Order: sequence, then C-alpha cells, then structure tokens
Amino acid sequence: MIYQCNGCNRTTFEIACPWCMGSQVSPSSELTLRHLTPLDPSFYPDFQYRSKGLIQDFFGKKKEQAQLNDLLNNVLRKYAELKQPYFTNFIHTTRESAGSSDDAGVPGPRLDGVYSERELFREVLIRKGFDELEGLPSLLDKLLQTTAFNSDYMGFSRELTRHIRTDLADTLRSWIEEAGTTFRSDLALFYYYLWENDVAFPNVQFNPQAASTSGVPLLPIQVFRNGLSLCEEIYFDILVERLGSQLEHFNPNQFITMYLVDAMDGFQFEAFLVEIFQTIGYDVKETKKTADQGADLFVTRFGKNMVIQAKNYSGSVGNAAVQQAISAKAFYGCDEAMVVTNSYYTKSAKELASTAGVRLIDRDGLQSYLDDYNQKLIEVFQAEEESA
Repeated sequence: MIYQCNGCNRTTFEIACPWCMGSQVSPSSELTLRHLTPLDPSFYPDFQYRSKGLIQDFFGKKKEQAQLNDLLNNVLRKYAELKQPYFTNFIHTTRESAGSSDDAGVPGPRLDGVYSERELFREVLIRKGFDELEGLPSLLDKLLQTTAFNSDYMGFSRELTRHIRTDLADTLRSWIEEAGTTFRSDLALFYYYLWENDVAFPNVQFNPQAASTSGVPLLPIQVFRNGLSLCEEIYFDILVERLGSQLEHFNPNQFITMYLVDAMDGFQFEAFLVEIFQTIGYDVKETKKTADQGADLFVTRFGKNMVIQAKNYSGSVGNAAVQQAISAKAFYGCDEAMVVTNSYYTKSAKELASTAGVRLIDRDGLQSYLDDYNQKLIEVFQAEEESA
C-alpha cells in the first residue's frame, strides 16, 4: 500500500516515513503509523490486531480479528456510500485543514456549544447511518485525510498519463521536465500509478503481496532509493541542458526581470501573472476587475482549482491579503488559495496563511516562476529557430 506522510507530505510504500525517521525504518512501530495516511482505508492500524502476548494471542486473536474485520467491512461500505458527495465535497469546501481537529469527544449539542465544520460534518454522517464514528473518535480525521490523498492522486494520475513512454527513463524525463522537483515527494505515486495501471518496465518488479498485506512494501526501499537517484540524475541533466540552451539563445530584450515587475501597476501585474501561469502549464481564467470577492484570477492544474490574489507592493503584505484569499476560496468553492507578491509578507500574514492553508508566494518564490517563464521563452525561440 502507499502512504502519505503527514509530517513531510512525501509519499512512501513503507509504514514508517524513511525521510522523517532517517535511515532507521521500524515497520512494527505503531507510533509512526499514526503519522501516515494510507490511500486505502483498509490499511488503518485501527483494524489490525495488536498482539497481547503469546497465550492471549493463541486463545483470542482469531475471534478479535474477526470482529475487527466486521468493523472494517462496515466502515469501508459506509465510506464508499458516502464518499460522493459528502466526503469529497467537504474537503473541497471546508476552511479547516485535515488532521487539525479539536472537536468534542461526544457528538451532539452541548450547553453554549461552539461547533466546528468538522464536528457538524460528523453529525451529518452519523445521521446518515455512519454510527461507527461515535465509537472511533479519530476515524473521521483519517477518512478525510484519505479522501484528500485520493483526490491528489486522481489529479496526479490524469497528468501522468500523457508522460508514459516505452522506456522508464524517457517516462521519468517527460514527467520531471514538467513537474520539476515534485518527483522527490511524488515518486511513490509514480510507481503506484505504474502498478495500478499495469504499466510494465523490465527493471521494475512489484511485490504482489503488498496489495493485501500491511507492512509489505510495493517496492523494496533500496529499489525505491535507486529510482530516486535516477530521477536526480535526470533532473540534473535537464538543468544543465536548459542552462546551455539559455546561454545559446539568450535575448535580453525578451526576458522579464523582477525590476520590470516592480515597475508594473496592479492591473499590469495581474495580466502578467496570467501570462506566467499559462506559460508554465496552468489553465487560467481572469476575474472581473470589480466585485471580484478577493479573487484576481483562477488557475487549474492536476484537477485542482486555485484562486489567486495578486499584490504588487513596495512594502510588506499583511493579513488583509490573506483574508481576501480565504474569503475568495470559500465564496468560489476553490480547492486552494494563493497570494502572489513581488514583496514579502509580515509575520502575522504568514501565521494566518499557515493556519488557513493559504499558499504564499513572495519575491523569492515569484523569481522562481520568472525563471520558469523565461526558460519557456527560450524553448519556444529554440523550437522556432530549428523549424525555420
């Protein structure tokens, strides 16, 4: 099975994150399992028998495991019935991040109660017959995290499909050329896609027992690390080739520098962001210049809709911009929200964005987008030159 680490957000086939745990991977560690979200809820540790000693295991393991299996089957059935539309729509509309619940342990109304969206959602599910949530307080958070993980994987799958080639290295290169360094966190998703869709390469052998056995990785950790090393080699080659192309085809009159961005007014900055995001592979839609509810443009990629608030400032960007992005995300029902500026953010703006799950792109981050934009201009110029 494949997991997503709730600490570093990387994906792995191990039941302890190799990056967060260093080189010491302990498959039997229950603690580390709590920090991993499986793509398949049947791999939650809640439904796996925990040893109680040799004698008790001998007399009681079979019966208890049967009870756990019955509970798991009920949970899986009800989750499948309610995933659409309830779970899926909730993760796209809630303002609360997954895994950050401080809800009351007992569902229902209470004196002078203040109720979170998650707590109200739990009550919706219980009234729909998902009564297992009453006896398993942590189950809802886990199911929401799994739902979000599934949503990410579906978007990833749609994008990866067009990168599949007859050779593994060519497939990885096509993917990395577009996705950049995300291979470091998403390589397990890449291999999982190959396994799930029966895409065969001679040097990739999957363990058939991994689909049904907890603790059995789809790929041995060393094979996975070798694949990661191959990706790093491919990425390095791409960077070297791009630099060579940039030096060969550089035209300073076509390039956009941060100083040119600083000279733009607000409308020019928004229009330029449209061009940047389109150039680097996003579908972009501008908003009306009035009554935009805090949204300057919408971008779509990997099946996710994101609202962007653009701020061309000379000073630091404060809380107001983040609050506008939060409001726009809720108003338009977007999956994500982002604020982009040619400046930097105040400490309070960063704290608010972290709490609300708003992505902040400051001057340094915008420079990375400019680098990608200028590189695309080089590639277009080079292609035109070769076809002439």
